[in-house]
Amino acid sequence: MQDCRQRIAVLGASGFLGSAMTQYLANEGHQVHACSRQQTDEWNDFSNVVLKVGDLRDPMALTEAVTGVDFVYHFASTTHPTRHYSDPLAECNDAFLPLLTLMEVATQAKVKKIVFPSSGGTVYADSPSARTEESPTDPRSPYAIIKLASEQMLKHAVRMGQFSVDIFRLGNPFGIGQRARPGQGVLPHWIQAIQTNQPIQIFGDGTDERDYIFVNDVCQLMATSLHRPEASEVFNLGTGRATSLNELLRTLQSVVDHEIHIEYRPSRPVDIRSISLDSRRLLKLIPGFEFIGLRQGIEATLKSCPK
Repeated sequence: MQDCRQRIAVLGASGFLGSAMTQYLANEGHQVHACSRQQTDEWNDFSNVVLKVGDLRDPMALTEAVTGVDFVYHFASTTHPTRHYSDPLAECNDAFLPLLTLMEVATQAKVKKIVFPSSGGTVYADSPSARTEESPTDPRSPYAIIKLASEQMLKHAVRMGQFSVDIFRLGNPFGIGQRARPGQGVLPHWIQAIQTNQPIQIFGDGTDERDYIFVNDVCQLMATSLHRPEASEVFNLGTGRATSLNELLRTLQSVVDHEIHIEYRPSRPVDIRSISLDSRRLLKLIPGFEFIGLRQGIEATLKSCPK
């Protein structure tokens, strides 16, 4: 029987998505370089995970991280949609330039494929219907602009024959392990507010809609890249369902066992009114795949939170 285990580097393995992806790949039996800026004992129980500590903006640290692997999942990031709204240069320095370094190092290390998480929640234009990969883009923040620029640079590398690339335009991932950090999703902030008896903050009137997807689904679907080492593609990765903040709040309220206080605040110019993602191109790779429901995902997230 053919050995299907792969050698993979996960950059940003201490972050929400990077940590989840590392655990998923390790549980599947792959050999993983978990690359992080900080020491952690998170992977001590996995014999097939090697921790690589270093600042991935440093070419030497990056070379150490990707040497000997065939696939690189690039989750390393210090940015989010609202962080550098008025400082495009900082966004470029923190997100775009490190990608260029990764591309150069990956080429030298003969990496077969880079898997890049783009942002389906920010790069598309507003629309009441689900966005396909061919839908018009309308990035409204330096974060979204750099995501699209990164996509184009990676496509250029494919044309130059450096490596193959899968780009996943993610909806709004949530779930186990997500922390309440600025710009990192509303649910962990809401859960933290509930636990500390603080009001939940909603920007706007609560009718803004997003495509929320449970992190386990994200990992399983992004792992399809391992079965296509030479192919390159852009995929949407979302459920196709637009959920308003008010509906999300009602679902959360139905799960928790005490009253929630709400504080509505002015909307922000960076926010898109409505987005959902048509992921049929990706789902063709896993016939019969079923997404974890919103309520089920919220219940699992709450159970994992420290009391």
